[in-house]
Amino acid sequence: MQNMDKRQNIRNKIRAARRRLEPIFVKTASSAVQREALNLAEWRNAKNICCYLAMPLEVQTDAIIKKCRTEGKPLFVPAFLNAPQKYSLALFDQDDDISLGRFNILEPVNPKWIKTQKIDLVFVPGLAFDRQGGRLGHGGGYYDDLLSQAPLRPACKVGLAFEFQIYDHLPLRLDDVRMDVVITESEIYRF
Repeated sequence: MQNMDKRQNIRNKIRAARRRLEPIFVKTASSAVQREALNLAEWRNAKNICCYLAMPLEVQTDAIIKKCRTEGKPLFVPAFLNAPQKYSLALFDQDDDISLGRFNILEPVNPKWIKTQKIDLVFVPGLAFDRQGGRLGHGGGYYDDLLSQAPLRPACKVGLAFEFQIYDHLPLRLDDVRMDVVITESEIYRF
């Protein structure tokens, strides 16, 4: 119970800090994070990429998405399956329309679902990350479930965050999926 309270306190603190972010900071810091992400050896070696479609107060992913297209790397994004009420992966093409889906998260309007495609590299959002690769999401467990699915299980998991989202230690659950790398505007953390 105490860990649940700690987790919720961290979520509340990060959400409040994100609401105070200036658009110019989000743009500048996101550019720095994406530049480092696209310099990773894991990026160069990856054939299939999974990336989230960023919301306004998250690290933006527009440069990553654009680079996937210019380099011809297939791009997959999370989209919500109404049955069985969980996220799965959909191929994301350049001309796909997007809209707000479940939980007001951007996703393709007409998802092209995949089941067996092996993903090499996944860029992951989160509310907080720690210096051991721990990640704290919004609390529904949906992203941890997605990361545990067969296509993403072996993938290199790269959390994208602003430096204020980094903690020394987060109170994690056993089913929380750890990151291999976390990138902020000022640091690259490897685990």
